[in-house]
Amino acid sequence: MERLTEKDNIGAFHYRLKRKHKSNEFNDYDAFFDYHMAVKRLGELEDLLEPIPADEWHEDDGDVIWWKFPIDEPPYLGSPLDKKFRFDYYTHFTRFLIPLGYGG
Repeated sequence: MERLTEKDNIGAFHYRLKRKHKSNEFNDYDAFFDYHMAVKRLGELEDLLEPIPADEWHEDDGDVIWWKFPIDEPPYLGSPLDKKFRFDYYTHFTRFLIPLGYGG
């Protein structure tokens, strides 16, 4: 997946869409599509940050990041199928963030 944004150091804005701005840009399909995709990706990133209760883990989830709440130590990376995993210890998990262009 290709990035839709690029770094921008103007004022409070840290990122901007790579495509150049046009007047009345939301009347343009490409600009509207870029905005839609940026918001979609932001939502996907927020989903990755949302902790999921440990008992909702399924084998199809594979390796994930396991957390014990409250967070007072580093997380465990792996699955409950690992020999060292303590299912009664961890309370939540989050999924891994896969780098752009390297995911399936």
